[in-house]
Amino acid sequence: MPKTPLRGNALILQSGGPTAVINQSLAGVMSAAGDYTDVISTVFGAVHGLHGLLYENFIDLSAESPLAWQDIANTPGAALGSARLKPKRSDLDRVFEVFFAHNIKFVFYNGGNDSAEAAQLIREEANARSYEIQILHIPKTIDNDLMETDHCPGYGSVARVVSHIIAGDDLDNRSFYNGVKINVCMGRHAGWIAAATALAKRGVLDCNDPSICAPHLVYLPEVPFQETKFLDDVQRCYDKIGRATIVVAEGIADHLSAKGASFTGEKDEFGNAQLSGTSGLGDHLSSLVKKNLKVKAELGKLRVRADTWGYLQRSLPGMPSPTDQAEAFWVGAMAVRYMMQGESDKMVTLLRVKAPGGGYRCETGLCDLALVAQKTKLMPPAMVNAQGNGVTEDFFEYVMPLASFLPTVRTLRGHGVSRKLPEYHRPE
Repeated sequence: MPKTPLRGNALILQSGGPTAVINQSLAGVMSAAGDYTDVISTVFGAVHGLHGLLYENFIDLSAESPLAWQDIANTPGAALGSARLKPKRSDLDRVFEVFFAHNIKFVFYNGGNDSAEAAQLIREEANARSYEIQILHIPKTIDNDLMETDHCPGYGSVARVVSHIIAGDDLDNRSFYNGVKINVCMGRHAGWIAAATALAKRGVLDCNDPSICAPHLVYLPEVPFQETKFLDDVQRCYDKIGRATIVVAEGIADHLSAKGASFTGEKDEFGNAQLSGTSGLGDHLSSLVKKNLKVKAELGKLRVRADTWGYLQRSLPGMPSPTDQAEAFWVGAMAVRYMMQGESDKMVTLLRVKAPGGGYRCETGLCDLALVAQKTKLMPPAMVNAQGNGVTEDFFEYVMPLASFLPTVRTLRGHGVSRKLPEYHRPE
């Protein structure tokens, strides 16, 4: 049975990569905490997550104007500042000195699986010290790779953003001829973001043949990447429509690294190697295409370009999914309500349930931190097509409610005119 809640001050930490809706969860905590002022005296925010906790760099969130919270909630990026720090054994004495000095009895750790691990380490130390404290993890990650939850706040918005990016990128690519465009997006171990670019296919009006709608090829870390198959896929696409718009998750670099290539950058304290900060993977794949693709002579020189989206995809103002915004606020508020029921050492989850009429509906729940920390939820095989270079209808059914509305474009139907002259051969 849950224990009776403690009394004291609360601390919120934002951790890991920011998202377009992370501040919705912050606002949700503050909104719900206002209903428990007899239990929670003051809500502090740690500036730059664990770094702010260690260096006692707090701000009094309870002193913020109530009128400001809606604007803060709608602002992407981590309002408190974030960090990628793993608590070291030498840090834990300081952590509990700060907790004691500020009478911290409630901790809300807002982040991904690394943050769940950090929260779990603090919990274990609290048990060893017999320090009474309640800790809940509020899920957040654009990677959508947390176990035990149907999806993660932050993912619906990035899914919407990348669908816009790829729709625009393909309009640019099709404006010329003989073009192959390669896009590298985030996703080290799981391909949820890369898969979401396929939503762009659903926004093309009058598209009688889905195979000509971008992205034409999508490569996920869940499927072993083979250069020869990649080149065969690109060749087939190019032979059919004279161009190709391609998406690869950064994590396919691991398959190539196993063969001697290296695209990784520095590592953070959780051991995560940086991939999105380098253009190495995109450069490698574009070089492969340039060297191996057989082009149509009448179209002239092959145009191959590669972009690495990096951080640009995750915190764009004006682009969040309304569903994502509402759910991010909700998990923050529910974290407070669960904690006031005495819950601790858990993560708030989103559970998809059947809605009347067959629509989309979610409920919240809780799962143990141990089920989330140091674990990764991959895309299920049923969501990946048989060729390993795209997604299935199961994925569209899963992701479309999360991204909310999609970009729509209309292309010319292309009613051809009969030629009256012999075929032209342009001089070299």
